[in-house]
Amino acid sequence: MELQQPTMVPVRTAETIFDEIQEMYDRITKRAYEIFQARGGNCTLDLEDWLAAEREMLWKPDVYIEDQDQRIVVTIQIGTVRAPDVHLLVSPQAMVIHADHSTASKKAFRTIEFPRRIDVRKAEAMYADGYLTLTA
Repeated sequence: MELQQPTMVPVRTAETIFDEIQEMYDRITKRAYEIFQARGGNCTLDLEDWLAAEREMLWKPDVYIEDQDQRIVVTIQIGTVRAPDVHLLVSPQAMVIHADHSTASKKAFRTIEFPRRIDVRKAEAMYADGYLTLTA
């Protein structure tokens, strides 16, 4: 098996990841309502509809976090994606990743809290062989 050359992934920075989470929450809420309507709009199965919508739309990739002396390294197993389809938003306390998976209809979406604050200006991300590595 031939190893892939690492590809730089752009990192957007912000003070918080709240807006990104809220946008995904709104999408899931909309889909949950569509599921509710498809069931005839009766009964109160809010949580079941929400979980069904979330399972249908998202998958949460595995994450490994290393807190080294001078930096934090986050490794995310995102599988086969194109580097341009990976989107990262990094704040001093956390990050959110979302990516369109090339072989699935689901979107990878995961929030990760850092064990300590980071300097977002030093954050770099690389993708290779199904893994995204953020170093900050």
